[in-house]
Amino acid sequence: MSGGLGRRYARALLALAQEQGTAAAVGDELARLAATFGDPELRAVLTSPAVDAASRRKIVGNVVASLGVSKLVANLVGLLADRGRLPILDDVARSYERLLDQRLGRTRVRIASATALGAAEKAELTELAKRLTGSAEAVVTTEVDADLLGGVVLDAGGTVYDGSVKTQLARLSKEMAGA
Repeated sequence: MSGGLGRRYARALLALAQEQGTAAAVGDELARLAATFGDPELRAVLTSPAVDAASRRKIVGNVVASLGVSKLVANLVGLLADRGRLPILDDVARSYERLLDQRLGRTRVRIASATALGAAEKAELTELAKRLTGSAEAVVTTEVDADLLGGVVLDAGGTVYDGSVKTQLARLSKEMAGA
């Protein structure tokens, strides 16, 4: 249920941020806040029935102030806190990121490889991801996964292209077992 609610908050926030010309900055602030409020210790304090609403609001206000976020984002977090919806902040941040990506025509790409990629390989895979998704821009993150043995796994906008040696060996093993 919170997925739809988080999306509604994100949509409203994006509209306001675009009016102010701060859409990208608001996204960064939301991500920072979601990570901060995702901390298990802070979450435990904020969801504890032993903490009254006024104290909860003060804690939230202090955290928001310490991160120095814009008034727009601070107001959203205050609203979520007042309505007991702070646990959906992470969903709001993810929804906001997806909506902003759609509006900007960009795709999030994750590239996993057995060894660290060089700049040329990363650039080539980024261009491939843009062609595969039809995106004007690709936001790429890379990670090393030695279990892949070789090759790469490219996750472009939720579609996975697996060219790893590990998967090829598993496929070959399955074919040989079936023969």
